Amino acid sequence: MKNKQTSNRERINTITRISVYIALGVVLNLLETFLVPLGLVVRIPGARIGLANVVTLVLLVTEGPGMLWGVTAGRIVLAALLTGTLFSVPFALSVGGSIAALSVMGFLWRHLPRVFSLSGISVIGAVAHNCGQLFVLYLLIPGTRISYLLPWALLLALPSGWLTGYLAQRIVDQKPWAGEGGDNLGRT
Repeated sequence: MKNKQTSNRERINTITRISVYIALGVVLNLLETFLVPLGLVVRIPGARIGLANVVTLVLLVTEGPGMLWGVTAGRIVLAALLTGTLFSVPFALSVGGSIAALSVMGFLWRHLPRVFSLSGISVIGAVAHNCGQLFVLYLLIPGTRISYLLPWALLLALPSGWLTGYLAQRIVDQKPWAGEGGDNLGRT
């Protein structure tokens, strides 16, 4: 009986963590979309800092890959529903960029964790995200001249990747989850 209660508690805890991570990611995404539209400052369509990626980076360090991919997918779909962009070009760009970024960051975190800091992984992830987006854009609209957008996208990936990596590292250093009964920094 005790094992069943424990497993129920673990499931509830997992569902709660997933929900909180998705909610934080969606809120950061919406804040950036509606309150801090970087596209008004930098004249590149769709230019963003990527504040929701702070949640992604914290997940990369604190949770397993299944939760990382699941929360990212949930965040993308829910944010697209709330902004009315589900199954549109921006949605496809978000999915393509996220697949590229998560693949690269996950590989680096698992296989080269001592080579790159979290900020370094974040910058490389931002570059991969932008490249993934441009590749999807080219697939959807073959005549698109991504060669004009690529240098600017890569240039913007540097400060935005560093900023999200820095913020994520500050959160990881604070260990706000430690009050739940210990560290959950396993790479399961």
